Amino acid sequence: MVCVYCCEAYDDPKIYRQHMDQEHASFNVNTAFAHSGHNCTEFLKVDCTELLCRICQQPFNTIDAVAEHLSKIHEKNVDLKNDVGMQMFKLGAERWVCAICNIKLPSLRELSRHTSCHYHRYTCETCGKSYINKENLQRHIQFVHSKYKICIKCKKTFPTCEERREHVLSSERCWPQSCSVCGKRFVSRNLKLDHLAKEHGQKPKSYTCPECGIVFDKWHPYRAHFILAHTNDNYSCSHCGLKFDRKKSLEEHKVMHTKEKSFHCGDCGKSFARKKNLIQHSWIHSEYKRFECTSCNKSFNQRVSWKTHMKSYHPELVDF
Repeated sequence: MVCVYCCEAYDDPKIYRQHMDQEHASFNVNTAFAHSGHNCTEFLKVDCTELLCRICQQPFNTIDAVAEHLSKIHEKNVDLKNDVGMQMFKLGAERWVCAICNIKLPSLRELSRHTSCHYHRYTCETCGKSYINKENLQRHIQFVHSKYKICIKCKKTFPTCEERREHVLSSERCWPQSCSVCGKRFVSRNLKLDHLAKEHGQKPKSYTCPECGIVFDKWHPYRAHFILAHTNDNYSCSHCGLKFDRKKSLEEHKVMHTKEKSFHCGDCGKSFARKKNLIQHSWIHSEYKRFECTSCNKSFNQRVSWKTHMKSYHPELVDF
């Protein structure tokens, strides 16, 4: 959490609030907006754990109630016809709970993503996804539903998703991950983490469950544990009762019961039960070969073919 007046950062919400009370009892609102990078299309994210009127100290539960109070009781110039423009958070140390619906989330980042859904006002007519403002909705339509597929980084357009994917993989400046120390870019997060460990000595981050104290060395196992063990926000299989932390994981599991193969290859007609299997298969038909043997300069469409080659011809180089 970062103070919008002096830009000091805090990990503990309680110490953060003490700083605000002690150091910024008097403040300049313009400074807060200048440091937050706020513009007319974004909502400010505000800690409302101890929400009260700065004039009369009356406590409130919601930001809208404060706005109405300032307008009617203190006659401040607040336009109640428009959105206040603030997302409400109530932050405890390592306890990420939504201030609006009380659902528990495994991290501050996921809490932030979840909270924004309560402020969505604009819905895509094509797919039903909702966004907080018109600009984000228009950006979604442009990148997802446009006739041409656009690279997010360089804004080049391509006739198909496959061609855009090949462009991203072959163009380093369009790789999605970047090192926070030296700026080098990577295709995947795992490659970036390996780089941080080897080149900058950064130890892998661990995740401690705030509810039971179990420590995880990777994010996804921690997230799955937290949701399945400490919340009711999970997805249950109607066939066997097995629970999952993501709807996508449930859908991938259900094909074990239904035996459906809903994903078809447009090149050879082969069908697959899961979309990820179709995507992996589609590389067979691609001219671009992602995996290369540096010893004999052979290239392969699929990782499994490259691994088989390495184990058969270069076992001394294999470390996977």
